Amino acid sequence: MNTCYLKNGCPSLRATSGTTAGSPKAPLPPIPPAGYVNHYDGNNPLKITPDSKRSNNYFLIIGDWGKFDGPSSGDCMDQVAKKILSYAEKQAQAGKKLLFIAAVGDNFYWNGVKDSSWQTQWAKPYRTQDPTSPLYNIPWLVVQGNHDFGDLDPYAFCPSVAPQASIQGQPYAGKALNADRNPSRPKGTEHYWLPDFNYHYEIPEADLELIAIDRNHVDVNGLGGDPNGHADAFNKCGGQGAVTDWLNKVGAAGDDLLRSRAANGTAKTVLIIQHYPGNCGRDTFTGALPSGRNPSVICAYGHVHNQQCDTKDSNGKCIDVMTGGGGGCCSPNVNLAGFTAVALDDNGGYDLDVESEDVRLGNNQCGW
Repeated sequence: MNTCYLKNGCPSLRATSGTTAGSPKAPLPPIPPAGYVNHYDGNNPLKITPDSKRSNNYFLIIGDWGKFDGPSSGDCMDQVAKKILSYAEKQAQAGKKLLFIAAVGDNFYWNGVKDSSWQTQWAKPYRTQDPTSPLYNIPWLVVQGNHDFGDLDPYAFCPSVAPQASIQGQPYAGKALNADRNPSRPKGTEHYWLPDFNYHYEIPEADLELIAIDRNHVDVNGLGGDPNGHADAFNKCGGQGAVTDWLNKVGAAGDDLLRSRAANGTAKTVLIIQHYPGNCGRDTFTGALPSGRNPSVICAYGHVHNQQCDTKDSNGKCIDVMTGGGGGCCSPNVNLAGFTAVALDDNGGYDLDVESEDVRLGNNQCGW
């Protein structure tokens, strides 16, 4: 199993600073022979505190939202951000607790995060750093999409070339990763949570778990959008083959994580997030469930810029949700822009809204 949890008895996972991008790299201990290893703490490290009544808690899901250089007034990203803020304000007035926002990728168009992106594409539109905002200091639990990689973050998928940090001999270089793997992350972004490319996050008091899986090995040619967005990064990494090999290792570690959490988790509601339709890994997860455990499993993804329920279970509850309508991309493909809201119930289940007017704009109601 390619996972080591900080609070699960593994050796110390102290991060060490690496060299700056492009400089001669210091020698690193060998990467563990199993391939990529997920290093993180999944035991509620941000100390999310749910309401004691489970049905007073909810979370949001959004994808394909980080428009390059931020939104313009009235465009789709701007309208969706304002709709989220309004929704969260109304829920707070009704006594409901927003636990987190899950982001399913394409968080920073076009080809990775740059220094100004944290403000223009995240903090300002969603008012995440404004103490008067209903989204102030709300955790964003995120996974990467194809547009989160590319020439602006060239070593993210070949970290051994220019490591920024090392944990147990494994190098890291992605600019969107948490500060212990990316010392250049600006202050004020601590609640944008990306501890590794695959991770889980447990909130036991709410009987809730999120599992984030990186599936970018399924769209290597689409990293950065197209070759214009990844050619320089591929060249610096030693070619497409080297990038593909690394992403395949990350993907295999994601499958290991799904099996591990099925076997060891206890949550009654499990949210699996990744970027691509059809790549949730539900069968991998459910196939590893022990006898007697039958959690409610939600798969959420984006990549297609739409808001809809793709699959319902026999009771009519949405279990596969397309939530790529965040407004970050692209005309004429932004149709039903919006986000997803998931309210927990007192029986260990949930109610999911992806298509009502509370969370979704009308067809062609906004431009890009």
